[in-house]
Amino acid sequence: MLPAPVVIFDLDTLRADHLGCYGYGRPTSPRIDALAAESYRFQWAFSQAPDTGPSQSSIFTGLYPSSHGLKFNSAKLPDSVTTLAEVFSDAGYRTAAFVDGGFMLPEFGIDQGFELYEASDWNGLDTIGPRVLDWLDAHHEEDFLLLIHSYDVHADYESPEPFRSLFTSGMTPTPGFKPNVKQLEVIRRSKWSDQPLQLNDADLEFAKARYDGGIRFADYWLGRILDHMRALGLDRRATIVLLSDHGEEFQEHGSVQHDRLYAPVTHIPLLIRPPGGIIPSVITSVVQGMDVMPTLVEGAGLPLPPNLQGHSLLPLMRGESVPERPAFSESPYFGHRRGIFLGEHHLLGALENEALELFEFRRDPLELRNVVAEQPEVAARLRSLAKQWQDSLDRRGTPDIETPELDEDTVKSLEALGYLN
Repeated sequence: MLPAPVVIFDLDTLRADHLGCYGYGRPTSPRIDALAAESYRFQWAFSQAPDTGPSQSSIFTGLYPSSHGLKFNSAKLPDSVTTLAEVFSDAGYRTAAFVDGGFMLPEFGIDQGFELYEASDWNGLDTIGPRVLDWLDAHHEEDFLLLIHSYDVHADYESPEPFRSLFTSGMTPTPGFKPNVKQLEVIRRSKWSDQPLQLNDADLEFAKARYDGGIRFADYWLGRILDHMRALGLDRRATIVLLSDHGEEFQEHGSVQHDRLYAPVTHIPLLIRPPGGIIPSVITSVVQGMDVMPTLVEGAGLPLPPNLQGHSLLPLMRGESVPERPAFSESPYFGHRRGIFLGEHHLLGALENEALELFEFRRDPLELRNVVAEQPEVAARLRSLAKQWQDSLDRRGTPDIETPELDEDTVKSLEALGYLN
């Protein structure tokens, strides 16, 4: 149902609700919206972690962070874990990735199985895009797995003009304010101090507008690549996936950037377009980012690695009746918080204590109203399911991991993304 070639657009830090096809009012995503009009669109897909390394590793292994081992950004994905690229490579497909550095660098292990793994130094799609077009020219007649990843949506929110200023007309931020990593990190880290800081309304709206300009820039490049694929006939032959590893918070829960498990961070876009496209189909079941790996493997008719925790989405795409499944996310920070999305509800917190939060995410997608006191029986049921899930992770165990040695340039690149102190 989903034959190779497979092209994955992986737009880091892209929250679902800032796209037109997910209901956003600002015109950030005309080409993504057009892609959605030929795709299966998963309305409620959730990431397994709030940060790049753990979440990306879950997408490409079909495992939770505790099971693939990369629970912290700075760890390396173990060689013992099987990746999507390894499955396709072992089956004889050409595999290539053009990624934007950071925690997607090969030092962190996600390059496993890629014949070509070309990492930019946070230079974005203006550098990556032309390399992708050239690669497609050379290999469009072959069967392949191609990964295209960029940080163009990530802070500093410094997309090229005219995109950077596309949505900022008439705005008057505080003189000297720039929504870059340096300034946003001061806000984010202040919540651990005695005097937590907040962006004022004008600066917050300016930051959102600049973020949205980055989306529009990534959308522009996606359109260029899709047009090139169409010219090569790949639109009739390739399966196209668009997704993100996590979103971005704009003070919905008192912070900025991404470090917690609330829906503005964990709700991700997920589009799957079969060759030739389809009449648009919206799937409202709760699904997980890590379901992409088994979906693509099964869709290509390849054997699934053993002990996967993600589930193929093909039955949902075929319209079959599928038992309701939860989506789980985890973070080692803030007291080892976990989250479970199931049905209408999202429960999150540290399961060892009673300070849990419960949200009705479908009717309250920003999760602004905690209903745990009103629905204690729902909270108790989801907490029990989350503890069972945690127990299963504990029984399975975490593989041995290592922390890679990083050179000075890599450290500087990670610091620029706000990932190192």
